[in-house]
Amino acid sequence: MRGVAALLVAASHVVQAPTGANTGLLTNPGIELDELSRFAYRTIVHCVDGLQAVIFFFVLSGFVLTRSLAKETHPSFAQAAEFGIARLFRLYPAIIFAIGLFAIAMALAGATIPLSTVLKNMALIDTSLNGVMWSLQLEMLAIPLIYTMYWLLIRRTALGITLSIAISLTLVVVSFDPAIHKMLGDPPLQFYYAFTFGCFCAVASGRLASRLSPTQVNVALAVFLILFFTARPLLGPASTWRFLVNSMCAWMLIHLVAYGPRASLLNLLDHPIAHWLGKLSFSYYLFHFLTITPVWNHPEFLIWMIQDVGLPRLVVALLLFVVSTAVALALANLCHNFVELPGIRLGQRVRALLVPRPPAG
Repeated sequence: MRGVAALLVAASHVVQAPTGANTGLLTNPGIELDELSRFAYRTIVHCVDGLQAVIFFFVLSGFVLTRSLAKETHPSFAQAAEFGIARLFRLYPAIIFAIGLFAIAMALAGATIPLSTVLKNMALIDTSLNGVMWSLQLEMLAIPLIYTMYWLLIRRTALGITLSIAISLTLVVVSFDPAIHKMLGDPPLQFYYAFTFGCFCAVASGRLASRLSPTQVNVALAVFLILFFTARPLLGPASTWRFLVNSMCAWMLIHLVAYGPRASLLNLLDHPIAHWLGKLSFSYYLFHFLTITPVWNHPEFLIWMIQDVGLPRLVVALLLFVVSTAVALALANLCHNFVELPGIRLGQRVRALLVPRPPAG
């Protein structure tokens, strides 16, 4: 699921690729279109919207991390420290490597980038070199939130559940206030509540979902997928209600996949290619924009393909997506094997040194 979401984010940046002043490849072509083409363009843009895919990432992060923490039913300072260290070493090695490649590529293209800017981007203080990293800023800020939610929910006491619901509802209510967003600045904290939805999903019993038949799961998956992808056109691209619907649908989709019986609509997620994409999704997310930056900076290339070569815009978008994805996946595979995995192993050694645990028994 994470791999599919990463592909949607990349596709969203492809369809937004500029083709002139105030025009995009599919988002705002600036030309007269027949009704069928206009409908097709709008449908594609709605379906590959990057924000809804990132919101899905946030819900999934809350779910996966809380499930991992829930292996221990007694929270402790040692566990909290291990959790924080693990997240740092899970995210930062790949981030530092990716920013290094972005800086080299931009320098080769003739840009002058101050070292301070590079270091700030590597530390996630700034995201000017790779704009998609705003979501990773939010992932870092979610570390204490997710641990707090786990700490409140794992004991399943009335007080803990009440407080966790209060935190989630407060974050949802705050997301509707633009004044608070402006005051807090970047990253956009109005999506912060999405992590809590994943936390609730992780501690759910799943009894109801497990009693569903595969056919019922298929129907439920179809309903929530339709709601997930139609929230944008029905409620508006910038609607706060739309983001809430996206988060709730992500919660339900993850719940059905985690606790329901295996259904035919999920067969695609069991394919080895889907697993491979999921494994590379983090690095792919980091590198995908680097592979389309040349056409973003030189829209005349896309204009040449459309006007001089005579290719339809949909074909140009598909070609750009396929080529950029192939290059980004090659970089992601390199980063996963030689940066991500060594970083995770280094984090494990650091945790063992800094947070020693008494031997079992």
